[in-house]
Amino acid sequence: MADAASIVARAWRLRKDDALYLNDGAFGNLFDATHLNWSFPAKLVRAEPSRAKDAPFRLYGPTCDSMDAAAGPFMLPADIKEGDLIEIGQLGAYGSAMATKFNGVETEDTLIALDSPDASMFGGAEAAPNVRRLTKADKA
Repeated sequence: MADAASIVARAWRLRKDDALYLNDGAFGNLFDATHLNWSFPAKLVRAEPSRAKDAPFRLYGPTCDSMDAAAGPFMLPADIKEGDLIEIGQLGAYGSAMATKFNGVETEDTLIALDSPDASMFGGAEAAPNVRRLTKADKA
């Protein structure tokens, strides 16, 4: 099912106009967003919710590869900035299954969201997802 997965990415290096540069992208969990040009629901994750109106954003991954770009639009608050967390939902089973360590870039941490992806994305959960960090023992 498409609602089977959400990821949390960080607006990592830069925000320039309507472009956000993330720590995840085409060769990570956002394969379908970049290669198939799918626009997934996105939500800013902050302790204090933003009061800014939503604006369309394009997402760029960390690899410097020209294919590491998702046109979207991904609707996020206009005041998003470097360091903010973004939940991207409804990735389905292949979101994390397609992730690679392309160009030496890999996911920093693995978290398990304990909230339902739909509840988290569409307001049925707290502003910050209820998560548990996976340990090396969990991954083995």
